[in-house]
Amino acid sequence: MRASIIALGLAAALTPALALAQGTPPADPTAPPPTYAAPPAQPAYAPPPPQPAYAPPPPMAVATPGAAPSLKGLSVWGILPWSGIGVGARFMLPMPISPLLGNSGIRDSWALEFGADFMHWSYGYLNYDWSYNQFVPVVGLMWNIWLNQQFALYPKLEAGYAFGWWSGYDTTYGTQADHPWLFWDVTAGLMYKLNSGLTLRAEAGYAGLKLGVGWLF
Repeated sequence: MRASIIALGLAAALTPALALAQGTPPADPTAPPPTYAAPPAQPAYAPPPPQPAYAPPPPMAVATPGAAPSLKGLSVWGILPWSGIGVGARFMLPMPISPLLGNSGIRDSWALEFGADFMHWSYGYLNYDWSYNQFVPVVGLMWNIWLNQQFALYPKLEAGYAFGWWSGYDTTYGTQADHPWLFWDVTAGLMYKLNSGLTLRAEAGYAGLKLGVGWLF
């Protein structure tokens, strides 16, 4: 009887183990072992690019003045003599003379002007009235000093040959002889060049004040 009880106990103890063994199929001995992903390859070490060599900054460019305007063309003006009235005209030509202010910010150029003026003076004394007319062909050398691209000052040396004649002179006191003569004159003037190409001009000298306009290009 004791042997029967021991056999029943062993059977009860082995029953769960047998059931577990029957529910789990044995491993297939031919299946390959599990594989594992290899870690990503590390990039090869690359040294940093070399730093560019130091280059000093370029020297600052010094602005140099350009060439002075070299003008050519016709000018006309009205003349206000000290006691009369007149008109005149000049034609300007550039001259190939080296500038005198090449090392400064102010530029200069030379020009030749030729033309003529006509002037009229009226005189009156008591009951008498007469006038004097004068025609003067001239030629002159001018030194144009350009303060900028539009504005210039200039002195000018002119020489001419004047022809004059009287009108209405009272013969009671004798006729007044007409006589031509050579003369020279130093004038000073200014020019202002407009964007349209026209140039405003003013000049003062022996004949008086001259105001006019030029077509100078």
